[in-house]
Amino acid sequence: MLKRPHIEFIQAQMLPWRRIAPGLARPDAEFKFLSRDPETGACSILIRYPPGWRREGPEHIEAAEEFYVLDGMLEINDRRFQPDHYGYLPAGATRTSMSAPNGAVALTFLDREPVLRPGSGAPAPLTAVDVLHTPWDMTLNDPKLAHLGISRKDLRLDPETGERTFLSMVLPHSEPPGRKGPTEHHPVVEEAYVINGSLTGPHGTMGPGAYFWRPPGIAHGPFGTRWGCVMLIRFVGGRHENVWSEGDAPFDFDAPYDPILPEELRAYAAPYKGDPGY
Repeated sequence: MLKRPHIEFIQAQMLPWRRIAPGLARPDAEFKFLSRDPETGACSILIRYPPGWRREGPEHIEAAEEFYVLDGMLEINDRRFQPDHYGYLPAGATRTSMSAPNGAVALTFLDREPVLRPGSGAPAPLTAVDVLHTPWDMTLNDPKLAHLGISRKDLRLDPETGERTFLSMVLPHSEPPGRKGPTEHHPVVEEAYVINGSLTGPHGTMGPGAYFWRPPGIAHGPFGTRWGCVMLIRFVGGRHENVWSEGDAPFDFDAPYDPILPEELRAYAAPYKGDPGY
């Protein structure tokens, strides 16, 4: 999971849709690779399910799966996941059925190669969060980020590893005091996808659909936003902490798009131009 290259950042709108292997379901779904571990097959993807898409079980996937519904509706084991619903299925969880009656788009994270197997036994309980109706936690946990007015909605916390998934909201008209501030880094991977709004940092302005995979120890920041930002963030590989620089780095709302991308993504590098998020 931790062998992926540094991606900071790519706009998902620029990536091509690929067809999921024909025959897995009807009609065929499509996906976009955001990032992938070449050794384990763990990946972060967007999946677009066409209207009428359906799979019948029982079956299971040999991978833990997290997903956030961006559009449409998914039904898994007769449970509905509408827009702004989050779900988590542990590896091997039995699925009796899965469908998208009117189509759906879901941001999806898999912790290893998603190999399908015949299932057995009762369906495992699904973690489901109605994120739209979950209150924001406005308790700031780091005073060095006070200028952003960050609020959070926790979606998942692994009690053993400390890995965490949450929504983060940054208030409009937020910038570091004096247009400068310290940089930070984390001892674990930070992964994020912008759901709405925008956020500006050293590599330019991330709009809806912006995605980054930041390996441990990469310094980043400072950040600001004109009209606010909501993004889904994951800390992968353990518990996160903020490690701050002693000196300051400059902040500029007009910072040009200057991404860090692996070779296979460089052809898709383009700044945000107001396109839909996926």
